Amino acid sequence: MSQTSKNAYEAGSQKSIPAVLLYAFYENEVLMIHRNQKQNDFHEGKWNGLGGKFEPGESSLDCAVREFEEESGCKTTLLQWNWLGHLNFPNFKPKKNEDWSVTVFVTELTPEQKNNVIINNEEGTLHWIPTSKVLMLPLWAGDHLFMPHVISKTPFEGTFFYHNEVLERFICNPILR
Repeated sequence: MSQTSKNAYEAGSQKSIPAVLLYAFYENEVLMIHRNQKQNDFHEGKWNGLGGKFEPGESSLDCAVREFEEESGCKTTLLQWNWLGHLNFPNFKPKKNEDWSVTVFVTELTPEQKNNVIINNEEGTLHWIPTSKVLMLPLWAGDHLFMPHVISKTPFEGTFFYHNEVLERFICNPILR
């Protein structure tokens, strides 16, 4: 590449979207959202962790606390969230030329926090799912591959290549310490 040529990000033809994916646990259950509320939702019908995009100037932990409260109604602290991994989704939303770069966090909620979770939001309904049942849900194909790391709270990193919402190839490995 010459010094004057720009890569797709510098040229503005490809966007990198920083986001968080959040898994809150209580005893042997994990809080999941069934994406069943929004019209034309890219994730329609799927089950996901909570989370979303960073706002300008926000750290990943700031984003985690804000997104979790926005989606669940439950307040948490920066210190509650533990980094667990990182996911890359190159060209995940090809119509928008978006690559997603997602930091994964986990937390254990207190009984009071669990009771403060609001079950419905504009994106879907929240459910406490036994960890033994999570992989039986209609998840994205890649989620079936990294969720065992989330459930066991094993640090990991993964890259998932989708085409027309079909997983074509992936890399997903635990991070050894």
